[in-house]
Amino acid sequence: MNKLVPLYREMAKDGLYFRGLSILQHKAQIADIIREHDARTLLDYGCGAADAYHAPHEVWKAWGITKLKIRLYDPAFPHWRHTIVERYDGVLCSDVLEHVPEDEVDETVSTLFRHARKFVWASVCSRPAGKAFPDGTNLHVTQKPLQWWEDVFKRHAGSTPFYLVETP
Repeated sequence: MNKLVPLYREMAKDGLYFRGLSILQHKAQIADIIREHDARTLLDYGCGAADAYHAPHEVWKAWGITKLKIRLYDPAFPHWRHTIVERYDGVLCSDVLEHVPEDEVDETVSTLFRHARKFVWASVCSRPAGKAFPDGTNLHVTQKPLQWWEDVFKRHAGSTPFYLVETP
């Protein structure tokens, strides 16, 4: 588990941080990928508060799939912190990986692929976050260029297709 999770959990208590809305800017691309792979089950790894899945956003409606099972996971949110044992057609990971310490990135990316049957989709941000931990450390603890992230994904993907985009 990410050694920073307790700090993220503390910051999330007031409901102002980590709302899980960054996935909304990618909903059209994700819809296309879901259809392309005929995905019926998804894991959103690092969903935050998962506000994108609830009114008024309901991102799953934009994906146009009526029989889609979505599992939400985020270790910083007690109601989304559960053990993941099964595999899913697709694994989504939006605006999460840059929050993972560099020495834990390989393990986290490996986990994404371990739970994916058909594809992994992820967005990463390569610039500083607009927020910081109470000690002043930027929340984006791993700021690397997209090519660096692609190399990490290639090390773990095997034959599983992946889609990696940079968050603007």
